[in-house]
Amino acid sequence: MFGRMPGRDGGYLPGGPYTVTQGALFLVLLVVVWKLPLLDWLGPARWGLPLSAVFVRRARIESRTPLGWLVGLGAHLLAPKSGTLGRHAYRPARPERTRAALYVHLRAELEEPPVSSLQLVLAQARER
Repeated sequence: MFGRMPGRDGGYLPGGPYTVTQGALFLVLLVVVWKLPLLDWLGPARWGLPLSAVFVRRARIESRTPLGWLVGLGAHLLAPKSGTLGRHAYRPARPERTRAALYVHLRAELEEPPVSSLQLVLAQARER
């Protein structure tokens, strides 16, 4: 908070005391009105725009002050896409390339191929 007049009985500036957010917004709007010709069509009324910073005092965005909200938005936009772990950017391990190998074990040719129990039952049924 700022806006207290110097001295022993120092009062407040009109409408004050002011928050840092109000002061910063006032200065930004003052520079915009002074340097940019965007608002020239308003004439002398454009100088009232920086005074609108007085109304920001009780403003809340998501239950936060506008300055805190902007800092949070900036942190969100600048955060790494993969997230953070222990206040450092999380970098997952790179995938390792492996070479797939297929082994086929062939058994030696038997004199008689193995016969399943179903084949035995069918063979006995044919003999009858």
